[in-house]
Amino acid sequence: MFQVGEAFNGDPAYVGPYQDHVTSLFNYPMYYTIQDIWGRGMSMYGIKNRYQQEESHFKDIDALGVFVDNHDNARFMSMYRDETKLSAALVFSLTTRGIPYFYYGSEQAY
Repeated sequence: MFQVGEAFNGDPAYVGPYQDHVTSLFNYPMYYTIQDIWGRGMSMYGIKNRYQQEESHFKDIDALGVFVDNHDNARFMSMYRDETKLSAALVFSLTTRGIPYFYYGSEQAY
């Protein structure tokens, strides 16, 4: 049985051990990295650095859910108001390691 858990925290050392109890988790550490890079314009090296951090804390990075928006957080567009940045973040979430999760309305830039 495949289970998806949620630990609302940006620290892989905190979130990683939850994967001992459920098959998958939402990758909240990567969520914050996505916000930093596409929302705040920080360095793309953040992706490399995040995955390096996660490798020592998660059993299976490829089973983690990657997302830009969800029901627990403010929408990307409500914070950054830039459809180009949103589109880039969504493409990243579709093509990076993990399972892409889309919150309804993201495709319409809600």
